[in-house]
Amino acid sequence: MRTDAPLVLMTDWVAAAPVGDLVARAVEQGYDGVEVWWPRDPELQRRLGGVVASTGAALSLLVGSAHPDPATHIAEIERQLHDVSRSGCTPLHVTLHAGRDHWSDADHDRLAERIVESRSTTGLDILVELHRSRMLYAAHAARRILERHPDLRVTFDVSHWLVVAESMLEDQSDAIELAIARSDHVHARIGHPQGPQVNDPEAAEWCEVVEQHLRWWDRIVHRLRSEGRPVTFLAEFGPIDYAPSEPGSRRPLRDPESSNRWMQRVLRDRYRSR
Repeated sequence: MRTDAPLVLMTDWVAAAPVGDLVARAVEQGYDGVEVWWPRDPELQRRLGGVVASTGAALSLLVGSAHPDPATHIAEIERQLHDVSRSGCTPLHVTLHAGRDHWSDADHDRLAERIVESRSTTGLDILVELHRSRMLYAAHAARRILERHPDLRVTFDVSHWLVVAESMLEDQSDAIELAIARSDHVHARIGHPQGPQVNDPEAAEWCEVVEQHLRWWDRIVHRLRSEGRPVTFLAEFGPIDYAPSEPGSRRPLRDPESSNRWMQRVLRDRYRSR
């Protein structure tokens, strides 16, 4: 796999579609592949594997649990990871929506240990997303977990941390440093201290916020390339209610698919030869 050019994936979040249509749309729009939630239905799992194999599209997966009981939550995630590992699919990585922000340290430690163990037993590149309401919901909380579990790897989506902290994290540089060192995939969305998604990433008022995200991503890209590893991004501007909308009509102020195509162009231009 080439390591000089970034792989930019299309999300299935904005417009749900059968997997064949989704992959075709991704290829048509210039993406390298797709990132999708692992389907629970065995027939959909087979269909996903078949489409990816026949098209050569890159695939990244999302796996998670919303169950509030830690033991059941862990079991649900491990069952899905087991199914992925036996499916014949070869995802670039599997990003987990794992844990709950209100769980105890002991519960999160147990979850982290099982995730690290699953990386070994399944052979999958299993990552935990920086995400509100989950185990890595905020910079300060994630730093403590990552320090206790040095083999835990992450998907970098710093937009969530900005909202929780209501800041650009100027006073939490240690947490940012640690997350960047552990990040093997990036969810590329531009957040800000009052929301996880700017209304228009091309608007002049967001220029400094966009540049700060790019500076963070620069460092992840540099590290991955220095290690000879592929650079992967998901263009992840989301639909309403992530996307700000007009009152009454609930039309997004900017089409999220347009924002994602803009993000794809920015990533390709910035990281093609850097």
